[in-house]
Amino acid sequence: MRYRRIVAKFGTSLLTGGSDRLDLEAMSLLVGQVVRLREAGCEVAVVSSGAQAAGRHALGRHSDAPDLSRQALASVGQSHLMQSWDELFEWHDVVVAQVLLTRRDLSDRLGYLNARNTLRDLLGCGAVPIVNENDAVALDEVLASRIGENDSLSAFVANLIDADLLVILTDVDGFFTADPSVDPGARLIPEVEGIDQSHEDAAGDGPGRGGMTSKISAARIATQGGATVVIANGRTPDALVTAAEGIALGTRFSPAANQLESRKRWILGNAGVSGYLVVDAGAVAALREHGRSLLPAGVRDVEGTFERGEAIEVRDLDGKRVAAGITNYSSNEVLSIRGLRSDLIAKTLGYFYGDEVIHRDNLVLF
Repeated sequence: MRYRRIVAKFGTSLLTGGSDRLDLEAMSLLVGQVVRLREAGCEVAVVSSGAQAAGRHALGRHSDAPDLSRQALASVGQSHLMQSWDELFEWHDVVVAQVLLTRRDLSDRLGYLNARNTLRDLLGCGAVPIVNENDAVALDEVLASRIGENDSLSAFVANLIDADLLVILTDVDGFFTADPSVDPGARLIPEVEGIDQSHEDAAGDGPGRGGMTSKISAARIATQGGATVVIANGRTPDALVTAAEGIALGTRFSPAANQLESRKRWILGNAGVSGYLVVDAGAVAALREHGRSLLPAGVRDVEGTFERGEAIEVRDLDGKRVAAGITNYSSNEVLSIRGLRSDLIAKTLGYFYGDEVIHRDNLVLF
């Protein structure tokens, strides 16, 4: 496969087959593709719509069911949606994990770090995260729409886990020069090198939930984070696998920057002057020569004050900068666990945020 860490977004129309309920046959075809990617060595996170449709169908069986908000519908439907995913993946002996996120989770520094670490751990242990917006706790319709729908959420997740590919599968063939349902002369745009105002104008369906405008917005977010984005028709046989192989399908949006360089710029640009870590020669060698994470055993001292989730510098015993990264522990916590083996962190602090002070995925060498 050309891509190794993939976010697959499945739209409601794809999961329902255009009906008013989940289409298990259509979902099973998507599951089969995810399983094939995993067997080829890929990590896959799924961003799934369909909770509201499932909730509406479940409540529709009761003639006296009142009209409900999207939050309430999603609350009813989320369990039905996850049960369907769980049963379909179980046929392939694949474990799934439900991950519900809100925009507040992603804008808060600690929430962002917690979500990132959770998703990383799930992918690392071979599970398939099924991600959805946590509609049930959205403050209101207006605030909920600031994620907008799961197109934008899929882009945030792609950036969150440093995915190299985001595939948005929908019921249209890709991004066109105009709305093909209105303009018979509309042409499919197979490749977009850089998203600009002309592309947003061509989307032309306003900011409503789930339209092409939201998909272009999602593509902009994900490509700026270094991911390739493909928008394609999910009813095309093996569409997800085809996109992961790098074969032309739908519309491909090129990343605005190399994924590693984009991540590097973010970390270096956010490494503050509030504090830094001093590490021994063994830790320097582990970071520079072996590409490992920074463990508490290699930390000699802590300078300044910083909170968990901040980007900080790592320096050697001579004060020379070695790296910068996002810390899993605050300055006070690192002071308590410096020099210790990782298996003593929980015993020392009474809680545990991971074996590493800075994970290698969140670390950049100078």
